[in-house]
Amino acid sequence: MAWNEDRARQRIAKFMESVPEGDIKVEDFRTFLNEARVHKGFAVDTAMRAALLDIPRNRAVTTNGVHVYANLTDFNDVLTDAGRETPASHQRALEFLHAHYRACDELIDEFDMQRVDFHGSRLHAVVLSPDGADAEGERVRVAVSFAAAFREMVERLGDDHPNFKTGVCVGIDSGPAVAIDSGRSDEREPLFIGSPANHAAKLADGDAEGVNLSNRAAAALGQNADLFNGRVLLTEDAERGYLGQEVITANVQRSVNERLEKAYAAVTANFEMRKSKDGGEAVFHFHHKEPPLKDVDYADHPPSNAIRMDLASIFADVDNFTAYIDGAIASGRIAEAVANLHVIRAEMGAVLRDDFGGRKVRYIGDCIHGLLAEGDKAQTDAMATMKSSVSAAAGLRSSFELCREMLPGTENLGLAIGIEFGSTPICRLGLRGEASVRAAASKATCVSEAEQRRCEGHQTALGERALRESPATVREAFSTDRILDNLDVETAEVLFGTMPSPYLNTGAESDPMRAHEPEAATPMRAHDRR
Repeated sequence: MAWNEDRARQRIAKFMESVPEGDIKVEDFRTFLNEARVHKGFAVDTAMRAALLDIPRNRAVTTNGVHVYANLTDFNDVLTDAGRETPASHQRALEFLHAHYRACDELIDEFDMQRVDFHGSRLHAVVLSPDGADAEGERVRVAVSFAAAFREMVERLGDDHPNFKTGVCVGIDSGPAVAIDSGRSDEREPLFIGSPANHAAKLADGDAEGVNLSNRAAAALGQNADLFNGRVLLTEDAERGYLGQEVITANVQRSVNERLEKAYAAVTANFEMRKSKDGGEAVFHFHHKEPPLKDVDYADHPPSNAIRMDLASIFADVDNFTAYIDGAIASGRIAEAVANLHVIRAEMGAVLRDDFGGRKVRYIGDCIHGLLAEGDKAQTDAMATMKSSVSAAAGLRSSFELCREMLPGTENLGLAIGIEFGSTPICRLGLRGEASVRAAASKATCVSEAEQRRCEGHQTALGERALRESPATVREAFSTDRILDNLDVETAEVLFGTMPSPYLNTGAESDPMRAHEPEAATPMRAHDRR
């Protein structure tokens, strides 16, 4: 099945009806938390963590929290053996992620924080308590203490298990954001939209180790260090100093070191359990999955039944969305913005799944990460996969343009898309039961995200291998910088010869029989703005 405008319009209209703006209730976190305590019977000490894992689709929760992103800086090195991805290197990479996800989860519990998401080498958590504007400094102090403890834990993991050795870059920002969840019951996807999460992620991006505070977070903490590129980098002495401090969470005062030791003991016990013959977690076993991927159920793919195959990784990110959300928060249009986001994300997922047989890994904020493959039960057809992937990217853009047409206030948004091809393992990592992590981590997934980041809101980019595996017309069109402007369905039809181009001199005027000969056409070029 391919993209169809009428079908896309009908889907978008249906999504608009499923969670209309008028049905979305906007309330502050304290009110939402009290409801969770009263109506769902949560105890005080568990309500905080449970509440944000169960946000109804028709609810938007305003928060004033501190966002923490931690980036495992050496993950790309773990992915390869002598520069090549192999089953052994992918097993090592998944074990690396599993160990650090578990370590992070154990510490999050100790600090009474909320885990938001794990995505590849990035970990996102938020501090929401103690609440109130006057407690912002204390929330930042909890976040910095957690960051110092996590970096210490990662260092210990690397000392005890050399395969897990990595640096850590942490970003921390504080401020208002909106929490929503549009995942299914078996694939919950809590999400914070707004500047703090976005800024914290940018502060954690890069290879430099350390804890980076935003200007606002530093001010709330009373940190007077000079700003460098919009951030305050804690000194090593300052960071180590937090390990000896006491932090009050859930009305319990304990030292950061005590929390660290308890969490590390749990992680160590898990390693011992995995070594036992009587239980523990399964080792990683890989197999090829016959396309299409849309029927992949992550619950059926623990490490012992992991998929590993050649495929295309696609990242599509809504450009300018953070500014859009910040404007909605300031102007009281949160319900409209949240309704629009639900529609945009649902339509992107439908294009990937229903039109092209792909599978969503997860939504990451306003971005969708998806996987797509063509082939048979024995192997992936690389060129067919890339043709479908470029067509899927075109469908995503055409649907996005329909969303901009049909949804109020979205005219300034754009869509940046990145694609890469390569061998990729797919499984769930068994953490916290239903909150286990859907993992698809490879060089292809990392590169496709990086390609998306270098795009503006009207561009699509291919990774180097994606370009090599593509049909000749695609390689020619993306030949400059591997970026193409305004790749929509109409453009894709021209590229693949399914529709004659109104822009190209095909010679059809003098010889109609030549109208559809590909050699008669001058291929479209990257950045062609005609």
